[in-house]
Amino acid sequence: MKKSLEYHKFSGLQIFCRKCKTTIHTGNKSNSKCNHPSDKLTYKAIIKPPDGGGIRKSRILKSKAFDEAVIELLAFKKEVLNGELSQKVNSKPQLLIECMAMYIDYTNDCDVPHHLKKHLSPSYIKTIQGFLHEFLDFVNDKGYYLKEFKVTNISDKMVGQYCEHLDKKHQSNYTYNGKIKALRTFFNYLINEEYYTIRNVWKKVKLKSQGSTDISITSKDFYNLLEVISPEDSMVQVGKKRRNMYKVWLKDLIMLKAFTGRRNEELFEMRWDMIHCEDDKPVYIESPNIKINKLQNNFDKRDFQFSYVPIGLELKSLLNQLGMKNKRGSSEYIIAPYIETRRTLKEQASKCFTFHFKKLNSKDSVQLKHLRQTYITQEDIFINSRISMQHSNYKTTSKHYVNKKEVAKEMVKNGFRIFDLRAKKTLQKDTPVKKEGFTSL
Repeated sequence: MKKSLEYHKFSGLQIFCRKCKTTIHTGNKSNSKCNHPSDKLTYKAIIKPPDGGGIRKSRILKSKAFDEAVIELLAFKKEVLNGELSQKVNSKPQLLIECMAMYIDYTNDCDVPHHLKKHLSPSYIKTIQGFLHEFLDFVNDKGYYLKEFKVTNISDKMVGQYCEHLDKKHQSNYTYNGKIKALRTFFNYLINEEYYTIRNVWKKVKLKSQGSTDISITSKDFYNLLEVISPEDSMVQVGKKRRNMYKVWLKDLIMLKAFTGRRNEELFEMRWDMIHCEDDKPVYIESPNIKINKLQNNFDKRDFQFSYVPIGLELKSLLNQLGMKNKRGSSEYIIAPYIETRRTLKEQASKCFTFHFKKLNSKDSVQLKHLRQTYITQEDIFINSRISMQHSNYKTTSKHYVNKKEVAKEMVKNGFRIFDLRAKKTLQKDTPVKKEGFTSL
C-alpha cells in the first residue's frame, strides 16, 4: 500500500481518517493534525445540492484509488442531483461515525460561512475529538457494529450505561463533566445547525459539582510556589515517557500572568512594543484581546479590541528584571522569545504550573487560570465602586463610557499591586531563599 492516498484537488473529494474522524484536505499528512497510519485513511465525498438549503450530503467511498474514487463521487453526485436520495432527512449522514466526522469538520471551520466560524484552538478541538472517540470505543465495546450504528440508536438507556462507565473509571468531576458536555454540544450541533429531528439525550444528564470557581491564590502560596520551581525533582512519568516539567520561562510566565491577569494565549503573544510610556515611564501594556477578536472575527489590526494592563509595582519590577530598559520598543516576545512555536508553550504552561504547585501540599487545588481570577479580584477591590452618577445601570457606564486607558494610568499612580509584600518579607525571614533562578519582585 502507498504511504498515503493519492490526492489531487477535485471538487467534493476529501481524504478522511476513520480513526480520529479528521478531514485531511491537502492529502499531505505531514501538514495535518492526524498521526494515524495511512491504512486508516479513506476518500470521502461531500455534495451540496443547489436547492438543499445549505445542507450537505456525504458518503465514505469504498475505493482506495484516486481515479476510482472520483467515479464513485460522480455517481453519488448524480444520485443527489436526481433526487434519488429522496427524503431530506435521510440524505444527511445517519451513522454516528459520519455525524461525528461532520461535527469535527464544523469545529475546524470547514465549509462554515465566514460569519459563523468559531476559530477554536487546536488543543480544544483535539480534546473534543478525544472525548467523542472515547464514546465510540464504548459503543464498540458494547458489541455494536459502528458501520451500521446510527445516531438515533443512542437511547436514554445507553446514556445511563455510559455515565455509569465514566463513574467506574473514577475520573475527576471536571473530566466527567467535560465528556458529557462534549456529547451534549455535539447533539446541539446536529439539532440546531444541521436540523436533525432528534432529541438531545444528553440534556438530562446531571453534571457533577466542580467546587467553587472563584478561587484566588494567596500571597503566601504565590511566593512559596516561586521558591519550589527548580530543575530539581521536576521529572514525571507520562505513559511510557518521562517528561521534565521544569521550564526556564515558567517563573516569568507565572509572574506575568499574576501581574497582568491576561489569558495564557495573550501572555505568549505579548511583545515589548506593546508597552505604552508617558514621560519615558511605562504606564500600561496595550494587549490585543485575542478571545474577543476571535469571537468577532477581528483579524485586521485596525479593528482589534485591546486590553489595557496597568504596569503596577510588581509588573514594573518583573519587566525590569526581563530587560525592559534595552528591549522596550522591540517586536521581541516578552516570554521565551527564543521559542518560535508559541502554541507549544501554551500547552505546557498549565501542566507545569499544576505539577509544581502540588509540591506545596496546599489544601487548595489551584490552577494557572486562577491567577487571572486573583488579579481580577484585586482589580475590582482597587477601582470598582459599581456606582455611576450618569446611569442607573453601572454596566452601561463601564461598557460604553469608561476610558480604560485612563483607569490604567490612575491605577499605576495609586500603587496598584496584586500580592501583599509583607507576606514575601515574612517568608524570606522564616526560610532560606534559593537565589538561583529567582526573580526579585
